Amino acid sequence: MGTLKFLVTIITFTFVLQGISQTPDQQKKMEEMQRDAEEAQKKAMEMMENNPQFQEAMKMMEGAEEEYKQEEMRGQVEAEKKQKDAAKDHLKDFYWRNKVASNRQGVFENWQWGTAEIAYWDGEGGYNPGRVPYEEYVIVGKVTESGTVQMNLPSQVKTNRVIKTGLFPQMHEILNNEVQFSNPDVSFLWSGYRFKVIRGEEVLGHIYVGNSERATHNLASPSAMKYGDEGYLLYWAYSADSCHATFEKKDTNRTVYEGETSKVIDQYTIVDMDLKPGWNLVKIEVNGNHTIGSRTRWKFKTYSVVDARPSDSRYYFKYE
Repeated sequence: MGTLKFLVTIITFTFVLQGISQTPDQQKKMEEMQRDAEEAQKKAMEMMENNPQFQEAMKMMEGAEEEYKQEEMRGQVEAEKKQKDAAKDHLKDFYWRNKVASNRQGVFENWQWGTAEIAYWDGEGGYNPGRVPYEEYVIVGKVTESGTVQMNLPSQVKTNRVIKTGLFPQMHEILNNEVQFSNPDVSFLWSGYRFKVIRGEEVLGHIYVGNSERATHNLASPSAMKYGDEGYLLYWAYSADSCHATFEKKDTNRTVYEGETSKVIDQYTIVDMDLKPGWNLVKIEVNGNHTIGSRTRWKFKTYSVVDARPSDSRYYFKYE
């Protein structure tokens, strides 16, 4: 029916154009002709509207127009879905690139790198990843030829800082001077969020511990700590004595951006670390997240110390 009304509007507009620059008499006749035409159009419309064939034709036209609109909407929805799926596939490829995971018993199936040692660097001076003398590594475990991870942390290590300045590394989202320490001057070693896997002086890759390939990467990378993929990262730290570290922060009404998308979010950080003398297994965990565009930001992030590797954790090896 909208199509018919459109045609009537065009005819009426034509009469209006024809009435421009006419004499009064001509203008009067034109107005009478326009009224007659409108009346005739009205009667014609009534006749056509009461004609079953016309009604059926109009329904078909309107149905075709509606179907075209629906098809456009379906095409738009499908295009958006493909774009989101492509973004998900890109992220999956990114997080699994050059990476394999063990089972929950700590065994890599189809391990291809033979027997290798797990270590962290403890040398002096500047670190050159391409040339590290073997004697500057501290060996903390190994991966057997069959792919089984065996951790064997040394009982005594060299501590390179005190905990009040060394609990969190530089470029971290938490500053050490914000944390409350029960024993701030205790000697401390942060050996990194990941260990190296080496054979002699050759670095084969790095090993992470946690329950998610995304969380282990994000929480160990300064540029990715903002992301909110749920899960946890485990890492080892050595304390010469007992120390309780606490910190809480509520960051509310914070506007964050992901591309052209923005969102106001709340974030909560809790540090409650009861460190004991010797090696401590530290757990950083993300719970809950905010979706912003194709990525997420975390809601709750907690830091704690656990007694042993949780049963749902795995080793993730990112090879060179």
